[in-house]
Amino acid sequence: MDRLTRIRHWINRDNGRLFRVGNGPISGATALGFLSLVAALLMHLLHDATGLPGAYAAACLMTGAALLAWDAWRNRR
Repeated sequence: MDRLTRIRHWINRDNGRLFRVGNGPISGATALGFLSLVAALLMHLLHDATGLPGAYAAACLMTGAALLAWDAWRNRR
């Protein structure tokens, strides 16, 4: 067993002292939401170099936030 596997097993132990930390699957909406947030950040930082209007970064930001909120709402039901 390598070191990371041993650490994961130690974290995921269920002795009642700690919350159980699971490695759940990542949905497509979560992945696209975080990628949209990263794209919005890059568009904002490279605004002068690319000449893109700030509305594109704002649209990416709102799309990413909406995807993450929708996925959180969907997983909560």
